[in-house]
Amino acid sequence: MVLVAILDVVALFFVLRSGIEPGRKLVWSVVIIVLPVVGIIMWAWAAGPLGKVRL
Repeated sequence: MVLVAILDVVALFFVLRSGIEPGRKLVWSVVIIVLPVVGIIMWAWAAGPLGKVRL
């Protein structure tokens, strides 16, 4: 559970520091917070370190 919380904070940090539009930041932040494990996986796969799209 602690690991998930740490990964949430790291993912939120990357999302909030990215150069994307505020609306997309809000959507990613909500997904990460509401669905902690699934949100982190989705973010990492789609736009995070493992993703092809850069935020």
